[in-house]
Amino acid sequence: MSDPASTEAERVGRSSPVSRGEPSEAVARAARERSEQEREPRSAVISAGCREAADVGAAVLASGGNAVDAAIAASAVQCVRELPWCGLGGDGFALISGSDGCVEALNGAGAVPRALATTPIPGGTLPRYGPLSISVPGLVDAWWRLWERHGTQSFASLVEPAAALADDGFALDTAFTRALDRVRHATGPDDPFVAEFCDGNGSAIGEGFRLPALARTLREIGADGRSVFYEGRLARAVVDTLDRLGGLISAEDLLEHSSDFEAPLTVRYGSAEVSVTPPVSMGWVLLQLLLLYDRLEGRLIDDEADRIDLMVRCKHAAFADLGLMSRWQEAADVVPVLNGDSVERWCSRISEQRRSQPAPVAASVAPAAATGTDTTCLSVVDDQGLMVTFIHSLFNEFGSRVVVPGTGIVLNDRLAKQPARVGQSPEPPRFRRPLHTLVGYHVAQRGRRLVGATPGGRGQVQTNFQVLRAIIDDDASPQAAVDTPRWLSGTPRLPDSEDLLFLEPGFPDGLDAELARRGHTVADETPADADLFGSCTIVGCCTQPTGSVAAADHRRGAALALVEDPDDSGRPRARKEIP
Repeated sequence: MSDPASTEAERVGRSSPVSRGEPSEAVARAARERSEQEREPRSAVISAGCREAADVGAAVLASGGNAVDAAIAASAVQCVRELPWCGLGGDGFALISGSDGCVEALNGAGAVPRALATTPIPGGTLPRYGPLSISVPGLVDAWWRLWERHGTQSFASLVEPAAALADDGFALDTAFTRALDRVRHATGPDDPFVAEFCDGNGSAIGEGFRLPALARTLREIGADGRSVFYEGRLARAVVDTLDRLGGLISAEDLLEHSSDFEAPLTVRYGSAEVSVTPPVSMGWVLLQLLLLYDRLEGRLIDDEADRIDLMVRCKHAAFADLGLMSRWQEAADVVPVLNGDSVERWCSRISEQRRSQPAPVAASVAPAAATGTDTTCLSVVDDQGLMVTFIHSLFNEFGSRVVVPGTGIVLNDRLAKQPARVGQSPEPPRFRRPLHTLVGYHVAQRGRRLVGATPGGRGQVQTNFQVLRAIIDDDASPQAAVDTPRWLSGTPRLPDSEDLLFLEPGFPDGLDAELARRGHTVADETPADADLFGSCTIVGCCTQPTGSVAAADHRRGAALALVEDPDDSGRPRARKEIP
């Protein structure tokens, strides 16, 4: 097999971020190749991490809004319905693909506070929770930048469904209830978190949960836009709260924050062009996995144990480079990792390991693995072929657990357990952003385009790797690829690349023994680990035949909602929920 890595590195080099989000050359070329095909009407569809978000997104599409309008509205709903895992105090990333196939990325990550560079941190490591774990929130600005660039409906109208849900409330489900129980036990009855979210609300599955303060905040943002959050009343409330608690974010930190439109990183894998969100997203790790697997001729492997063995070894190689990430802030910084020489070196090591790896005695282990629930995402395509995938997070469950009283805002813990030197850079804010596991991807292959994402911490790139391999190599439908059992190497968030290999139920009998024979320490999934394997949302459109495709993951209750093709009057038909 020819070595594609050198040419792919050239593509990555040409795809370095630009201020106005110019598309990568590879994706633009693929778009031009499709431009002569006549576009016909297609259904609009949204896949989202919860049913309420999918329904609101579909309602926006049915009212004439485009995919970006729907994504903003749906992600705002997620900030209510999936409060433990995302919110106004978090960050977000997006990949947007126009009807012509040109792709741009939005980096909505916030920076490390400037004051951290001069603040002594005991032990040299930032705490897991609390005011010192908080970076500048980027989500609200990300919504605003997306809306300014692509939105067609009023910003207030897009935020209103989320405000209405917060006002009216919803019934607690199992995951939300368990998350509340954990934070209540960790913070104690007198913590401001309990007063903000628990007092007056239900605490058991099926009971009602209302967020009137968050509803007011959402409407304020809808009316006044990003300025109220970064310059106005809400900015002052954030700074005052953190000043009182010993936090470091200042009014200047909020004022100078801005999301960036950038070009994606793009490589060729097999017959497909794969684009990802660039640094500080870990999207480059996904590309490295694909390049290694392709160079090692993984696409020709039929035996499942051999295939998983190779994929896991590729994962270990890619994760070994993560230690360099603290100084990688732009796409050009990761080119050496994706170029031909680097790929070839890792491939030689992996090949030698596979030849010489002894077969260890399989260990019986029952690890307390970290859950992978602390992110959510959505993907949407409209009837014009505009697509967006949006992924956002507080980082860990309920973020820093610091609330801004009277606002319903929970602040992120993006700096949790980071070394204090993460804030030492004197550079502008865009160069002081910490590493994010959040990844969005775009695939262009033989007349179809797809966008997608998944939660799962450091497991995100592994889930995406498996799903994309099935879609591209096996020509699987997105839903079939999502439904296929998955593996996970190591726990999702720990800084070390662990050797433990989790297997979901559904793999063939004896696979665990075959993988153990190849040197892996295998652990079967337990109920406590059930959310380690992500929750994919994927949408796409095809030109041959014309139509839309979508997938929603059963693992964490992701949902699809469809808006049918316009009728003779040009108005979309009624939206449909898809079980």
